[in-house]
Amino acid sequence: MDAMTLSERDQRHETPQPEHFGTPGEHPLKEEESAGREGKVGRILGATPVMMSVVLLLLVVTAVLSWYAMQWKQRVTVNRLIVTGTSLLSAADLEKALVGFRGRSIDEVRVDDVRRVLASEPYIRNMEVNRELNGILRVSITERRPAALLIEAEQSRIIDTEGNLLPDYGISARFRRLVTVYGADSAPSGVLGVRRMHTGDRELLFLLLDAFARSEHAGLMLSQIHLASENATWFTVAGSPIRFVLGNDGNFKEKLKKFEIFWQKVVAKKGMDCYESVDLRFRNRVFARESTPEVDPALPVPPVAAPEGSQLYDEHH
Repeated sequence: MDAMTLSERDQRHETPQPEHFGTPGEHPLKEEESAGREGKVGRILGATPVMMSVVLLLLVVTAVLSWYAMQWKQRVTVNRLIVTGTSLLSAADLEKALVGFRGRSIDEVRVDDVRRVLASEPYIRNMEVNRELNGILRVSITERRPAALLIEAEQSRIIDTEGNLLPDYGISARFRRLVTVYGADSAPSGVLGVRRMHTGDRELLFLLLDAFARSEHAGLMLSQIHLASENATWFTVAGSPIRFVLGNDGNFKEKLKKFEIFWQKVVAKKGMDCYESVDLRFRNRVFARESTPEVDPALPVPPVAAPEGSQLYDEHH
């Protein structure tokens, strides 16, 4: 037993024990992995000068091309003027106004200068100016759109969709269903000399126009709108002298519905001129004043109202 013990001890002593480095749980890097990483870093470092050379070459080429493009652009002149987007205005007249830019270097034409030349035209709402490298100066126009025709002091003006008052260049004659408006007040002229309806009149008018547009029949019959203070705004329809009083306090959809019922049930049977005025301002009621003999036009006309003795119709007549 002692001999075996000694022999085992000798073997243990002679057997070399493996050496471990690092913290427990970690394995030493293999020589192959270390060599691979060093080779990859070397390749990257070796490729960097090549990449830098390529980038530098591209920058040089871009700079040269930009210089040549700038030199070529300076030699391009405006040889054609094109105005698009017009239907109310004459594109030929606008191009004629821009003729001073013809022959100029396309690079020297300033967008603000082009805008300034056409700024006096009130029907231009917006414009986009493009200078093309083929020598074309292109101007795209957005026009103001007519909404109604204002009559004041025997002079007509176009009311656009934003409430601006524009000169009538015969434009009203090109629109078959342009409603005539009376009694609107305007604010002082703006920077470009374009007058604008007062806020209250503008809001009231567009509420009325929207209500007529949404109605089933009233919008097709509408001829004139007379804006008036003290809740006395009224309108007429084509072929009839009757004043239909709507007022200024809203609920126009319901009032126009009462108008359509009254027209079908009463006016269509009694005649287009059977009444002087019809008041639609009262809830569930319609007041109608019968026509009176003609009076001297020099005498003042009494305001439209719901007078005593007027005929009264309910909404379901």
